[in-house]
Amino acid sequence: MSIKLEKPRFTKSKIAMALLLVATGLPTVGAAQDNVEVEEVVITGSNIRRRGDYENPNPVQTVGMEEISNTGAVRVQDIFKGITANSGSQTSNRQNALQGVSQFSLRGLGIGSTLTLVNGRRAGLSPVSDSSGGFFTDSNAFPVNMIENIEVLTDGASATYGSEAVAGVVNIITRKNFEGFELTAEARDSTHGSSQLGAAFGKAFDNGHFSTFINYYTQDGNFRSEIDVIREADADNTDGIGAVFSSGTASPDRIDLAELGTDGLYNRVSGTTVNDTCVDPSRGSSNCRYPFIDQRRIIAEEDRFQIFSQFDMDLSDRLSIDAEMSFSRNEIRDGIGGAVLRGSVNQPHHGGFFVSADNPYNYIVEDGAGGISQATDAQRDLIDAGTLDAADVIVRQRPLGRAYDGANADDITTIFDNLRVSAGLDYELGDSWVLHSNYTWSNNSFSRQQPRDYSGPLFQKAITDGKWNPFSSALLDPTGVGKDGSSTNANTAEDLALFALVSNDSGEISQQVLETIVSGETGWELDGGAVAVAVGAQYREIEFKFTPDGRKQAGTDGRATKVDAIPETTQDVYALFVESDFPISDAWNVMLAARYEDYGGNIGSTFDPKISTKYNISDRLALRASWGTSFQAPTIQHQFGAVGSAGISDPDDPTGGQFNVDILVGGADDLTPTEATNFNIGLIWQTDDLQLSVDYWDYDYENLITLAGGDPQAIVTAIYNAAGGNPDTQSVASLPGLSYERDDGQPDSVESMFTNQGSVMASGFDIKGLYNVDEFTFDASATYITNYESDTFAGLDGKGDLLGSRNFNNGLGSTPDVKVNGGVTWSNDNHMVNVSVRYITDYTDDQAMLTIDSQTTLDARYSYMFSGAGSSEYTLTLGAVNIFNEDPPTIDDRPLFDNEVHDPRGRQVYLSGKMSF
Repeated sequence: MSIKLEKPRFTKSKIAMALLLVATGLPTVGAAQDNVEVEEVVITGSNIRRRGDYENPNPVQTVGMEEISNTGAVRVQDIFKGITANSGSQTSNRQNALQGVSQFSLRGLGIGSTLTLVNGRRAGLSPVSDSSGGFFTDSNAFPVNMIENIEVLTDGASATYGSEAVAGVVNIITRKNFEGFELTAEARDSTHGSSQLGAAFGKAFDNGHFSTFINYYTQDGNFRSEIDVIREADADNTDGIGAVFSSGTASPDRIDLAELGTDGLYNRVSGTTVNDTCVDPSRGSSNCRYPFIDQRRIIAEEDRFQIFSQFDMDLSDRLSIDAEMSFSRNEIRDGIGGAVLRGSVNQPHHGGFFVSADNPYNYIVEDGAGGISQATDAQRDLIDAGTLDAADVIVRQRPLGRAYDGANADDITTIFDNLRVSAGLDYELGDSWVLHSNYTWSNNSFSRQQPRDYSGPLFQKAITDGKWNPFSSALLDPTGVGKDGSSTNANTAEDLALFALVSNDSGEISQQVLETIVSGETGWELDGGAVAVAVGAQYREIEFKFTPDGRKQAGTDGRATKVDAIPETTQDVYALFVESDFPISDAWNVMLAARYEDYGGNIGSTFDPKISTKYNISDRLALRASWGTSFQAPTIQHQFGAVGSAGISDPDDPTGGQFNVDILVGGADDLTPTEATNFNIGLIWQTDDLQLSVDYWDYDYENLITLAGGDPQAIVTAIYNAAGGNPDTQSVASLPGLSYERDDGQPDSVESMFTNQGSVMASGFDIKGLYNVDEFTFDASATYITNYESDTFAGLDGKGDLLGSRNFNNGLGSTPDVKVNGGVTWSNDNHMVNVSVRYITDYTDDQAMLTIDSQTTLDARYSYMFSGAGSSEYTLTLGAVNIFNEDPPTIDDRPLFDNEVHDPRGRQVYLSGKMSF
């Protein structure tokens, strides 16, 4: 399949002509103005260049360097907890494609609904996604020490920035004016150890400035049992096997009598399953259990190298240039222990593996009653003597069990390479007009190597050739010899290598953005000043490809689930936009913006307007408001399909725990953009000592791009119910395009497709305050969600109520309805102390319909600053995150905590130092 975009309604030559007209015509309007040199800036949420003291009418929250330090951040994702409007970011990812990446996610409206910028330009896209199909910026691609502050625009901004800005914008502002040399180092201890080294260099020269920021970060990982709250919450933990992390497929496992069918293939005979002496200490009624609590790491090992450089220079009185370059290599190491293996015997999937009667390790006999049993000692002698035949059987198992978990697990290694280059120029066209043009190119790729990815056909061959012993004698009697007198029972590494392969997945995404903007003041004077205008055009190109291992594409890997490749595919976007600022009076200004984007093809075009205003009621009190529309266009993955994984419960066995399933989502080329209408109104109170803002926000989403049928859990449950509770029926005519498969009686994979459906309405309040008194600074921020509902998803009440929900059963993020941060900083001469409290209210796990408890954590930090020889300055910091070691609230199903809201690491104690000169 390929994406075929129709010829756009306007061409590059037309854009160039429009820009030429703008550049040669608009500046003459203001040519008579006095030539007064002032510092001008571009604020977040606007394209107009303004004086540095301009008051932004848009709701923008700023997280400064001090606030970032107070979060104890060593990665950008650590800053998320300092932004109460951020909800639904996936950070503690395990056993899925997002492991090692993170993203800003405002309002819990989906991981691809928040646009991330660096200095006002697009920051690039991650080469991986989940089953939602959305693209996002990996925030971990950038070093923390480059950040001056983070500006968060908390309402839709498609009229200014285009697609992905539907929930808001996060603009990372770098330390452009840094000069000197800076070294930083940190060591941290929690459930695992980590360390960080950083360096920064900045130099001003004639008419220019250059700076570079480098960071190296490394951390150990954790298997699940190393996290106390997870180990303790794992039900029935006392005997070593919990109910949550327990699989019905163990090593060794079930054996069935094989019966030759009329088609010449062997089938399992119902009711003949026997347990072949479970090695693991717990067994079900008909099969061994495998405790996989330490099969995978819940926190991966990481090594990250990141560098960011920036440069700016005035080439003349009118012309200046700037450039940015960033590169990061992030190596993420998960673990893989007893991996699953699914076979095929007279079934499309998962039928087991045939073991003939003459296999040297086969001592299974028919019991005379239509079943099978382990051979007695006497029967073994008869088999060895050739006077008794063993039975033809089919085995279903994992080749390796719990002995190969934890410390004996192999590493799954994923490497992310992120490269971004941006260059721009500013040319003064007149006294108040500036032509700005910039080009940004980013390339982000990943490669993943996973060992112990078994080949079903090769495993069958190893059994048939007598090279692999699938019975318990391999573990219980490893030095014994098979009935051929020469085959040793134990399986060796060489035997394993016959079918244990290494899978190689890769993906790559690149983005090009070319943008030209002309902005300045017109000759139209209002009481508050001249009307300012910005007119611009933008071209964006995204290229994406995904190449799963060839055996995955054929469906012959260990999971036996076919995963399609996505060939290199391009998506082009053309945009024209305009913005104007009307200073009605000294106290009141109104901003108007509009943007037209054309994707061509079936996606088509969108037009989005926005109006923002701010009115100064008094010197201290101001009112601001905004209204606009936004959109989020379908991605390439939405059109080709996506793959993910999830944990679900079996509706046929509601007490049987949770099962990990593959999610296979088919693409659709008739998708239309998600549309949103957003509204914001707020009050700002500001004095010399106090800054306080209260904003009410409201979003109305339509044409959501989601999985048809909802979340995988909802799909399986709906099919099961529609089939009258028959687990053998995995698709029904009343639910076209939806299906699921079972492996050994439990859900194994779910198939759906992307579709436009339904709407989501969300509203609430953002509150932020800062108060300075003497040596103390008090800060607080809060987000209170008052409404979150849908006409598509059932929600908590069956009628669409999503307020205070984990949102497991839909594609939205977890949304606790109250999040509060508060802190106090004391600074005196060489000393600085900060204490911060973070509160997350209780909310509902809509998977189990149980309450997830509230959590309050306390962070503390002490810094001592002193001077050294010459101009050198030093800072030593001792701090703790979650100083009282509060456990994350637990949920009943995997992973036993909400990884979008809570941190499983408990208390983190760190010691850091900084030297600058």
